[in-house]
Amino acid sequence: MALSKIFTGSFYAKNAAIFFLVFYFFFGIVPGNMLLSYHLTLIRGFTGNVDFLCLVLLGWAVYNAKCVLFILKTLSARESLYLYATLGVLEGREKWSTWFRIHFSLYLPALTYSAAAVCIAWNDKHIGAVVTIVLFQLLMLILPLFVYDRKIKNPGTTSLFIRWQQKLNRLFTKPLWAYYIYELLNNGSRSLFITKGVTGLIIIATYSLMEQPYELRFMLVGLLLVLLAHTVLVFNHRQFDDLKLSMSIQLPLPLWKRYAHTLLGYFVLLLPEFIFLVVRTYQVAGPLDQLLFISLSVSMLVMWRMLLYFPGLDQDKYFRWVLISIVVALFMILGYLYWYLVIGLQVLAFTIFSLRYYKYEPPLAEVQ
Repeated sequence: MALSKIFTGSFYAKNAAIFFLVFYFFFGIVPGNMLLSYHLTLIRGFTGNVDFLCLVLLGWAVYNAKCVLFILKTLSARESLYLYATLGVLEGREKWSTWFRIHFSLYLPALTYSAAAVCIAWNDKHIGAVVTIVLFQLLMLILPLFVYDRKIKNPGTTSLFIRWQQKLNRLFTKPLWAYYIYELLNNGSRSLFITKGVTGLIIIATYSLMEQPYELRFMLVGLLLVLLAHTVLVFNHRQFDDLKLSMSIQLPLPLWKRYAHTLLGYFVLLLPEFIFLVVRTYQVAGPLDQLLFISLSVSMLVMWRMLLYFPGLDQDKYFRWVLISIVVALFMILGYLYWYLVIGLQVLAFTIFSLRYYKYEPPLAEVQ
Protein backbone atom coordinates (compact mmCIF):
# COMPACT_ATOMS: atom_id res chain seq x y z
CA MET A 1 0.00 0.00 0.00
CA ALA A 2 2.83 2.40 0.90
CA LEU A 3 4.74 1.60 -2.29
CA SER A 4 1.59 2.15 -4.32
CA LYS A 5 1.21 5.63 -2.83
CA ILE A 6 4.88 6.46 -3.36
CA PHE A 7 5.09 5.37 -6.99
CA THR A 8 1.62 4.95 -8.49
CA GLY A 9 -0.17 7.77 -6.69
CA SER A 10 2.65 10.23 -7.27
CA PHE A 11 2.98 9.30 -10.94
CA TYR A 12 -0.68 9.85 -11.79
CA ALA A 13 -0.88 13.00 -9.66
CA LYS A 14 2.16 14.51 -11.33
CA ASN A 15 0.93 13.70 -14.84
CA ALA A 16 -2.76 14.40 -14.25
CA ALA A 17 -2.84 17.20 -16.84
CA ILE A 18 -1.35 15.00 -19.55
CA PHE A 19 -3.76 12.15 -18.81
CA PHE A 20 -6.66 14.60 -18.93
CA LEU A 21 -5.59 15.87 -22.37
CA VAL A 22 -5.17 12.31 -23.70
CA PHE A 23 -8.53 11.28 -22.26
CA TYR A 24 -10.17 14.35 -23.79
CA PHE A 25 -8.60 13.61 -27.19
CA PHE A 26 -9.69 9.97 -27.20
CA PHE A 27 -13.07 10.32 -25.51
CA GLY A 28 -14.08 13.95 -24.95
CA ILE A 29 -14.10 15.25 -28.52
CA VAL A 30 -16.14 12.32 -29.88
CA PRO A 31 -19.96 12.28 -29.53
CA GLY A 32 -21.16 9.48 -27.26
CA ASN A 33 -23.07 7.68 -29.99
CA MET A 34 -19.92 7.58 -32.18
CA LEU A 35 -17.41 6.66 -29.49
CA LEU A 36 -17.39 2.92 -30.17
CA SER A 37 -17.12 3.27 -33.95
CA TYR A 38 -14.39 5.91 -33.54
CA HIS A 39 -12.16 3.60 -31.50
CA LEU A 40 -12.94 0.59 -33.67
CA THR A 41 -11.85 2.56 -36.72
CA LEU A 42 -8.73 3.80 -34.94
CA ILE A 43 -7.70 0.33 -33.73
CA ARG A 44 -8.41 -1.31 -37.08
CA GLY A 45 -6.39 1.47 -38.67
CA PHE A 46 -3.16 0.63 -36.84
CA THR A 47 -3.66 -3.14 -36.62
CA GLY A 48 -4.14 -3.29 -40.38
CA ASN A 49 -1.32 -0.92 -41.35
CA VAL A 50 2.33 -1.68 -40.60
CA ASP A 51 3.49 1.96 -40.63
CA PHE A 52 0.66 3.05 -38.35
CA LEU A 53 1.33 0.12 -36.01
CA CYS A 54 5.02 1.03 -35.75
CA LEU A 55 4.04 4.57 -34.82
CA VAL A 56 1.65 3.31 -32.11
CA LEU A 57 4.35 0.98 -30.75
CA LEU A 58 6.74 3.92 -30.63
CA GLY A 59 4.18 5.88 -28.62
CA TRP A 60 3.79 3.01 -26.15
CA ALA A 61 7.59 2.71 -25.88
CA VAL A 62 7.88 6.43 -25.11
CA TYR A 63 5.21 6.13 -22.42
CA ASN A 64 6.97 3.08 -21.00
CA ALA A 65 10.26 5.00 -20.90
CA LYS A 66 8.46 7.78 -19.04
CA CYS A 67 7.29 5.25 -16.43
CA VAL A 68 10.80 3.83 -16.04
CA LEU A 69 12.42 7.26 -15.73
CA PHE A 70 9.87 8.30 -13.12
CA ILE A 71 10.63 5.27 -10.96
CA LEU A 72 14.40 5.77 -11.34
CA LYS A 73 14.05 9.46 -10.49
CA THR A 74 11.99 8.58 -7.41
CA LEU A 75 14.64 6.12 -6.29
CA SER A 76 17.37 8.71 -6.82
CA ALA A 77 15.66 11.37 -4.70
CA ARG A 78 17.30 12.09 -1.36
CA GLU A 79 14.03 11.63 0.52
CA SER A 80 13.66 8.14 -0.96
CA LEU A 81 16.86 6.66 0.48
CA TYR A 82 14.85 4.49 2.86
CA LEU A 83 13.43 2.60 -0.12
CA TYR A 84 16.78 0.89 -0.64
CA ALA A 85 16.52 -0.67 2.82
CA THR A 86 12.95 -1.70 2.08
CA LEU A 87 13.26 -2.99 -1.48
CA GLY A 88 16.88 -4.08 -1.26
CA VAL A 89 16.13 -6.91 1.16
CA LEU A 90 13.60 -8.54 -1.17
CA GLU A 91 14.76 -11.66 -2.97
CA GLY A 92 13.50 -14.14 -5.51
CA ARG A 93 9.86 -14.23 -6.44
CA GLU A 94 8.85 -11.56 -3.95
CA LYS A 95 11.32 -9.06 -5.43
CA TRP A 96 10.24 -9.57 -9.02
CA SER A 97 6.52 -9.59 -8.18
CA THR A 98 6.90 -6.31 -6.26
CA TRP A 99 8.65 -4.56 -9.14
CA PHE A 100 6.13 -6.05 -11.58
CA ARG A 101 3.18 -4.70 -9.60
CA ILE A 102 4.73 -1.24 -9.39
CA HIS A 103 5.56 -1.04 -13.08
CA PHE A 104 2.27 -2.65 -14.12
CA SER A 105 0.29 -0.03 -12.20
CA LEU A 106 2.06 2.79 -14.07
CA TYR A 107 1.93 1.16 -17.52
CA LEU A 108 -1.69 0.02 -17.15
CA PRO A 109 -3.31 2.63 -19.49
CA ALA A 110 -1.21 1.43 -22.45
CA LEU A 111 -1.88 -2.21 -21.59
CA THR A 112 -5.63 -1.64 -21.42
CA TYR A 113 -5.82 -0.13 -24.89
CA SER A 114 -3.43 -2.70 -26.35
CA ALA A 115 -5.58 -5.52 -24.89
CA ALA A 116 -8.59 -4.11 -26.74
CA ALA A 117 -6.48 -3.85 -29.90
CA VAL A 118 -5.40 -7.49 -29.59
CA CYS A 119 -9.01 -8.67 -29.27
CA ILE A 120 -10.16 -6.67 -32.30
CA ALA A 121 -7.13 -7.69 -34.39
CA TRP A 122 -7.72 -11.35 -33.51
CA ASN A 123 -11.36 -11.05 -34.57
CA ASP A 124 -10.26 -9.41 -37.86
CA LYS A 125 -7.70 -12.18 -38.50
CA HIS A 126 -4.72 -9.80 -38.27
CA ILE A 127 -2.57 -12.43 -36.59
CA GLY A 128 0.68 -10.61 -37.35
CA ALA A 129 -0.51 -7.53 -35.47
CA VAL A 130 -1.67 -9.70 -32.54
CA VAL A 131 1.71 -11.42 -32.20
CA THR A 132 3.58 -8.13 -32.59
CA ILE A 133 1.57 -6.31 -29.92
CA VAL A 134 1.69 -9.20 -27.43
CA LEU A 135 5.46 -9.70 -27.78
CA PHE A 136 6.09 -5.96 -27.65
CA GLN A 137 4.05 -5.50 -24.46
CA LEU A 138 5.77 -8.46 -22.81
CA LEU A 139 9.10 -6.72 -23.46
CA MET A 140 7.69 -3.47 -22.08
CA LEU A 141 6.70 -5.28 -18.88
CA ILE A 142 9.79 -7.45 -18.37
CA LEU A 143 12.79 -5.35 -19.40
CA PRO A 144 12.16 -2.49 -16.92
CA LEU A 145 12.24 -4.95 -13.99
CA PHE A 146 15.94 -5.61 -14.60
CA VAL A 147 16.58 -1.86 -14.75
CA TYR A 148 14.96 -1.37 -11.34
CA ASP A 149 16.83 -4.33 -9.86
CA ARG A 150 20.14 -2.95 -11.11
CA LYS A 151 19.35 0.46 -9.64
CA ILE A 152 18.63 -1.04 -6.22
CA LYS A 153 21.82 -3.11 -6.29
CA ASN A 154 23.95 -0.19 -7.55
CA PRO A 155 22.39 2.98 -6.13
CA GLY A 156 25.35 5.20 -6.94
CA THR A 157 25.69 4.29 -10.61
CA THR A 158 24.83 6.67 -13.43
CA SER A 159 22.12 5.60 -15.84
CA LEU A 160 23.04 4.31 -19.28
CA PHE A 161 21.44 7.34 -20.95
CA ILE A 162 23.46 9.78 -18.84
CA ARG A 163 26.70 7.86 -19.49
CA TRP A 164 25.98 7.84 -23.23
CA GLN A 165 25.24 11.57 -23.10
CA GLN A 166 28.47 12.32 -21.23
CA LYS A 167 30.47 10.24 -23.69
CA LEU A 168 29.00 12.11 -26.65
CA ASN A 169 29.84 15.43 -24.97
CA ARG A 170 33.47 14.32 -24.63
CA LEU A 171 33.75 13.03 -28.19
CA PHE A 172 31.90 15.75 -30.09
CA THR A 173 31.74 19.51 -29.93
CA LYS A 174 28.22 20.62 -30.73
CA PRO A 175 27.99 23.14 -33.57
CA LEU A 176 25.98 26.28 -32.97
CA TRP A 177 23.01 25.14 -35.06
CA ALA A 178 22.66 21.92 -33.01
CA TYR A 179 22.25 23.53 -29.57
CA TYR A 180 18.47 23.81 -29.74
CA ILE A 181 18.12 20.25 -31.09
CA TYR A 182 20.25 19.06 -28.19
CA GLU A 183 18.08 21.05 -25.76
CA LEU A 184 14.91 19.44 -27.13
CA LEU A 185 16.35 15.94 -26.81
CA ASN A 186 17.41 16.52 -23.21
CA ASN A 187 14.92 18.91 -21.62
CA GLY A 188 12.12 19.10 -24.15
CA SER A 189 11.76 15.45 -25.07
CA ARG A 190 8.08 15.31 -24.08
CA SER A 191 6.99 18.09 -26.44
CA LEU A 192 9.36 16.81 -29.14
CA PHE A 193 8.00 13.26 -29.06
CA ILE A 194 4.39 14.46 -28.93
CA THR A 195 5.03 16.66 -31.97
CA LYS A 196 6.69 13.85 -33.90
CA GLY A 197 3.88 11.45 -33.01
CA VAL A 198 1.24 13.91 -34.23
CA THR A 199 3.12 14.62 -37.46
CA GLY A 200 3.54 10.90 -38.10
CA LEU A 201 -0.22 10.42 -37.80
CA ILE A 202 -0.82 13.38 -40.13
CA ILE A 203 1.49 11.95 -42.81
CA ILE A 204 -0.14 8.52 -42.58
CA ALA A 205 -3.65 10.02 -42.70
CA THR A 206 -2.77 12.31 -45.61
CA TYR A 207 -1.33 9.52 -47.74
CA SER A 208 -4.09 7.07 -46.79
CA LEU A 209 -6.92 9.50 -47.55
CA MET A 210 -5.44 10.67 -50.85
CA GLU A 211 -7.38 9.34 -53.80
CA GLN A 212 -5.44 7.83 -56.67
CA PRO A 213 -3.74 9.02 -58.77
CA TYR A 214 -1.10 10.78 -56.69
CA GLU A 215 -1.88 14.47 -56.14
CA LEU A 216 1.00 16.76 -55.14
CA ARG A 217 -1.28 19.53 -53.87
CA PHE A 218 -3.03 17.14 -51.49
CA MET A 219 0.32 16.06 -50.02
CA LEU A 220 1.44 19.68 -49.63
CA VAL A 221 -1.74 20.57 -47.75
CA GLY A 222 -1.03 17.68 -45.38
CA LEU A 223 2.53 18.99 -45.08
CA LEU A 224 1.19 22.36 -43.92
CA LEU A 225 -0.54 20.55 -41.04
CA VAL A 226 2.77 18.84 -40.22
CA LEU A 227 4.48 22.23 -40.07
CA LEU A 228 1.65 23.70 -37.99
CA ALA A 229 2.33 21.03 -35.36
CA HIS A 230 5.88 22.45 -34.98
CA THR A 231 4.81 26.00 -34.15
CA VAL A 232 5.30 25.64 -30.40
CA LEU A 233 8.81 24.25 -30.91
CA VAL A 234 9.65 27.23 -33.13
CA PHE A 235 8.23 29.70 -30.60
CA ASN A 236 10.23 28.11 -27.78
CA HIS A 237 13.37 28.43 -29.90
CA ARG A 238 13.37 32.17 -29.31
CA GLN A 239 13.22 31.74 -25.54
CA PHE A 240 16.08 29.24 -25.68
CA ASP A 241 18.23 31.63 -27.72
CA ASP A 242 17.39 34.53 -25.39
CA LEU A 243 18.28 32.59 -22.23
CA LYS A 244 21.15 30.36 -23.36
CA LEU A 245 22.69 31.81 -26.53
CA SER A 246 22.38 35.56 -26.06
CA MET A 247 26.17 35.92 -26.25
CA SER A 248 26.35 34.19 -29.64
CA ILE A 249 25.82 37.57 -31.29
CA GLN A 250 29.43 38.36 -30.30
CA LEU A 251 30.82 35.45 -32.32
CA PRO A 252 32.74 36.43 -35.49
CA LEU A 253 30.24 34.85 -37.88
CA PRO A 254 28.96 36.54 -41.05
CA LEU A 255 25.23 37.04 -41.31
CA TRP A 256 24.77 34.54 -44.15
CA LYS A 257 26.43 31.81 -42.10
CA ARG A 258 24.15 32.47 -39.13
CA TYR A 259 21.17 32.19 -41.47
CA ALA A 260 22.57 28.96 -42.93
CA HIS A 261 22.89 27.57 -39.38
CA THR A 262 19.19 28.25 -38.83
CA LEU A 263 18.32 26.49 -42.09
CA LEU A 264 20.43 23.47 -41.14
CA GLY A 265 18.96 23.30 -37.64
CA TYR A 266 15.38 23.16 -38.90
CA PHE A 267 16.33 20.68 -41.60
CA VAL A 268 17.63 18.32 -38.90
CA LEU A 269 14.56 18.97 -36.75
CA LEU A 270 12.34 17.91 -39.66
CA LEU A 271 14.53 15.01 -40.74
CA PRO A 272 12.22 12.29 -39.26
CA GLU A 273 9.31 13.68 -41.28
CA PHE A 274 11.41 13.83 -44.46
CA ILE A 275 12.50 10.21 -44.06
CA PHE A 276 8.92 9.11 -43.37
CA LEU A 277 7.66 11.05 -46.41
CA VAL A 278 10.26 9.41 -48.64
CA VAL A 279 9.28 5.96 -47.36
CA ARG A 280 5.60 6.65 -47.97
CA THR A 281 5.84 8.40 -51.35
CA TYR A 282 9.02 7.20 -53.11
CA GLN A 283 6.98 5.08 -55.54
CA VAL A 284 4.83 7.98 -56.75
CA ALA A 285 6.72 11.19 -55.92
CA GLY A 286 9.75 12.06 -58.03
CA PRO A 287 13.01 13.66 -56.80
CA LEU A 288 11.71 17.16 -57.59
CA ASP A 289 8.63 16.59 -55.42
CA GLN A 290 10.80 15.31 -52.58
CA LEU A 291 13.01 18.40 -52.90
CA LEU A 292 9.87 20.55 -52.78
CA PHE A 293 8.74 18.86 -49.55
CA ILE A 294 12.09 19.67 -47.93
CA SER A 295 12.42 23.20 -49.29
CA LEU A 296 8.89 24.27 -48.38
CA SER A 297 9.08 22.77 -44.87
CA VAL A 298 12.41 24.34 -43.94
CA SER A 299 11.47 27.68 -45.52
CA MET A 300 8.19 27.89 -43.61
CA LEU A 301 9.72 27.10 -40.21
CA VAL A 302 12.63 29.48 -40.78
CA MET A 303 10.25 32.28 -41.77
CA TRP A 304 8.22 31.68 -38.57
CA ARG A 305 11.44 31.85 -36.57
CA MET A 306 12.41 35.15 -38.21
CA LEU A 307 9.04 36.68 -37.30
CA LEU A 308 10.07 36.33 -33.66
CA TYR A 309 12.82 38.92 -34.14
CA PHE A 310 10.13 41.62 -34.15
CA PRO A 311 9.69 43.28 -30.74
CA GLY A 312 6.43 42.81 -28.89
CA LEU A 313 5.44 39.65 -30.77
CA ASP A 314 3.87 37.60 -28.00
CA GLN A 315 2.46 34.10 -28.38
CA ASP A 316 -1.02 35.21 -29.47
CA LYS A 317 0.28 37.55 -32.16
CA TYR A 318 2.81 34.95 -33.28
CA PHE A 319 0.13 32.29 -33.82
CA ARG A 320 -2.01 34.84 -35.61
CA TRP A 321 0.78 35.47 -38.13
CA VAL A 322 1.40 31.74 -38.42
CA LEU A 323 -2.22 31.15 -39.39
CA ILE A 324 -2.11 34.02 -41.89
CA SER A 325 0.99 32.53 -43.51
CA ILE A 326 -0.69 29.10 -43.62
CA VAL A 327 -3.71 30.58 -45.43
CA VAL A 328 -1.46 32.39 -47.94
CA ALA A 329 0.56 29.22 -48.51
CA LEU A 330 -2.63 27.20 -48.97
CA PHE A 331 -3.91 29.49 -51.73
CA MET A 332 -0.53 29.47 -53.49
CA ILE A 333 -0.42 25.66 -53.33
CA LEU A 334 -3.92 25.41 -54.77
CA GLY A 335 -2.76 27.76 -57.55
CA TYR A 336 0.24 25.53 -58.38
CA LEU A 337 2.68 28.28 -57.27
CA TYR A 338 4.84 25.88 -55.25
CA TRP A 339 8.31 27.18 -56.02
CA TYR A 340 7.19 30.82 -55.98
CA LEU A 341 6.04 30.14 -52.42
CA VAL A 342 9.42 28.69 -51.44
CA ILE A 343 11.33 31.60 -53.00
CA GLY A 344 9.01 34.13 -51.40
CA LEU A 345 9.43 32.57 -47.96
CA GLN A 346 13.22 32.53 -48.28
CA VAL A 347 13.43 36.13 -49.49
CA LEU A 348 11.09 37.32 -46.73
CA ALA A 349 12.90 35.31 -44.03
CA PHE A 350 16.39 36.47 -45.00
CA THR A 351 15.23 40.09 -45.33
CA ILE A 352 13.76 40.05 -41.81
CA PHE A 353 16.87 38.33 -40.48
CA SER A 354 19.28 40.82 -42.05
CA LEU A 355 17.28 43.81 -40.82
CA ARG A 356 16.37 42.62 -37.33
CA TYR A 357 19.08 40.24 -36.06
CA TYR A 358 21.53 42.83 -34.70
CA LYS A 359 18.71 45.11 -33.52
CA TYR A 360 16.82 42.44 -31.62
CA GLU A 361 16.66 42.75 -27.82
CA PRO A 362 15.20 39.89 -25.73
CA PRO A 363 12.08 40.72 -23.72
CA LEU A 364 12.91 41.45 -20.09
CA ALA A 365 10.54 38.71 -18.91
CA GLU A 366 12.68 36.10 -20.72
CA VAL A 367 16.13 37.19 -19.60
CA GLN A 368 15.36 37.80 -15.95
